[in-house]
Amino acid sequence: MSVTSTGFLPTSMFPAPAKTTATVAKPASTAEQKFLEYAKMTPAERLHAQMLAELGLTEDQFKAMSPADQQKVEDKIRDLIKKQVDNGGEKRAGMITDKSV
Repeated sequence: MSVTSTGFLPTSMFPAPAKTTATVAKPASTAEQKFLEYAKMTPAERLHAQMLAELGLTEDQFKAMSPADQQKVEDKIRDLIKKQVDNGGEKRAGMITDKSV
């Protein structure tokens, strides 16, 4: 049995790609950088960032705060999460559950 390649052009029919001596790296867009940073975050880090955004703070602003102020923000975040869980009535996969009761 023989196999023929009729209908196909040999690769020698196509010109070789031009060779360049230096490649210029395209700078990543800001949106791409932000997405990659977000994608690398753990679910807990994503939730923390979301809650900071709801409070009008960035991670850099949070890190620049004193430990006492950071604790106050963490307390507000904890309260926001509890309110979301309490108001969420429906049970969903991944919902925070108190199993101690």
